[in-house]
Amino acid sequence: MNSQRDPHDVLGVRRGASRVEIRAAYRRLARKVHPDVDDGRHSDEMAALNEAYRTLTSEPQRVQGTTQARPHANNTAPMPPPTVISRPVSFPWRGVVITSAVGAAAIVVLSLFAGPEVDSPPDGVIQSGSCVVINEALFAVEVPCDQAESEVVKQLVPLDAVCADGAPGFLDQLGMGRVCLE
Repeated sequence: MNSQRDPHDVLGVRRGASRVEIRAAYRRLARKVHPDVDDGRHSDEMAALNEAYRTLTSEPQRVQGTTQARPHANNTAPMPPPTVISRPVSFPWRGVVITSAVGAAAIVVLSLFAGPEVDSPPDGVIQSGSCVVINEALFAVEVPCDQAESEVVKQLVPLDAVCADGAPGFLDQLGMGRVCLE
């Protein structure tokens, strides 16, 4: 079929035919010339049928009654991109300054209400600065620093090492190492 022919002639319908009549004619002819039915021998005819059907069923063509090809949907001029007017982005210095001032004020106020630093009770883990006493078995045991006869730990060394001053040190009760005293 020739694609230059009038779509009404291609589909075999009268001018002013309803959509139902156009659709019925298209389906009747498509069953005969569809490429799946006749191994592609009539693919040009099927293309002409498709174009005629599109032309006659598109709304502008039906209203005008013309036989011209269907207009493309994108025949309008492209819209320009929207104009964005914005202020340049700046760092929120005001928020940083206010947050810093509030934080500093909170630290000052909280430090006024804080009491004197209290020594924490012994937790059983000896480290440099801990107070210890040496028991009868010659193990170092952590005690509060206000206890009489307590000594301060200078350093804690591995079990197979000796203290820096050459003294053998005392074993930690937990077996963590040797305790060197000041």
